[in-house]
Amino acid sequence: METPYSSVEADSVHDDLNESGRRAFVLASKHVALLSDPERYVNAVLRFARAIDMVEEVRYEWVQYGRPKLFTHSNGALVPHPLVRLLAESEKEAARCGRELRLVPDAVKRAPGRPLGSTSAPDRVAISAPPVIELRDE
Repeated sequence: METPYSSVEADSVHDDLNESGRRAFVLASKHVALLSDPERYVNAVLRFARAIDMVEEVRYEWVQYGRPKLFTHSNGALVPHPLVRLLAESEKEAARCGRELRLVPDAVKRAPGRPLGSTSAPDRVAISAPPVIELRDE
């Protein structure tokens, strides 16, 4: 079956992507081609590639600025540097786009609830059963 991603190469990628975005586009396209309904992911692949591109651009700017962590506002308040915030937000968006493309294997996901074999804290375990009160009709 021929899909839009069956023969994706780096030169067939959108012009607005840099090298890292192009690489992400090609890799995600190859992954999506293996899924049952690849046409459904056409826009998601491009969103993922642009998100990866943004992460790399922000990281480059952050390194060029000397990897600042804090920023002093005009009122003297120390806050996280805007590039640190932007980098964290763009990485979060790239991860979300990756999950949308099912790039995260199900085996890596942790099952809900407590881990097997874990025990409750001693202060949360009932010492004895509550007393039973008999009700009588009189």
